[in-house]
Amino acid sequence: MAERVGALAKDALAIIALGTCAAYGGIAAGKPNPGGYTGTDKFLESRKISKPLVNLPGCPPHPDWFVGTVASVLLLGLPKPEDLDELKRPKVFYGNLIHENCPRRAYFDEGKFARKFGEPGCLNELGCKGPVTHADCSLRMWNHGTNWCIGAGSPCIGCCEPGFPDLVAPFYQKLDDANMPTIGKLQGKEK
Repeated sequence: MAERVGALAKDALAIIALGTCAAYGGIAAGKPNPGGYTGTDKFLESRKISKPLVNLPGCPPHPDWFVGTVASVLLLGLPKPEDLDELKRPKVFYGNLIHENCPRRAYFDEGKFARKFGEPGCLNELGCKGPVTHADCSLRMWNHGTNWCIGAGSPCIGCCEPGFPDLVAPFYQKLDDANMPTIGKLQGKEK
C-alpha cells in the first residue's frame, strides 16, 4: 500500500489528507503503533516527495470540509500559505477553537461546570477538549445542522488535533489546566 501511495503522490498536483488518520496517523498510529503508521506529511517526507499538502483532520472529518476544500481548489487554485494554519489545515474550517463558539461557553465564563453527564454547565470537568481543538463543529454541526458532539451532551474528544487519540485519552477525563491555554488567558495567567 505504501508503495502505491508513494507512486501516486509523485504524480499528484497536490494532496489532501482526509481524516485524522491520514493527516496525523490517528488511531492507527496510537500506542503501541506496531505498524509504524504516521501522517501523510511524515510519509511524504520519508519518501522525499515534496507536494502541496492540505490536512483535513477529523474522526470523521465533516463532509463540508472536504467538499469546500475541493471546490475552493477548483475555483481558486491551490490554497495560499496564509490560508492554512501551521498544521496545513484550512483556516476557514480550523481557524478557531471549538471553545470559542461553544453554546456552553457562557457556563464556562460563569464557572458553572457539569459534574455528571446530563447536567447543565460547561463540560470541561467531564473531559471536554474544546479548549484545545481547532474546528468549526460548533458552527457547522453534523447531519445538515442537526447536532454535534457537545450538542448531544458529549464532551469534544479532540479528534481534529495531532496526537489523537493518545494525547487526549482518556476522553472523559479533565485536561490539566496547563494544557488549556485559553483558560490561562481568561484568568489573566499566561501559561
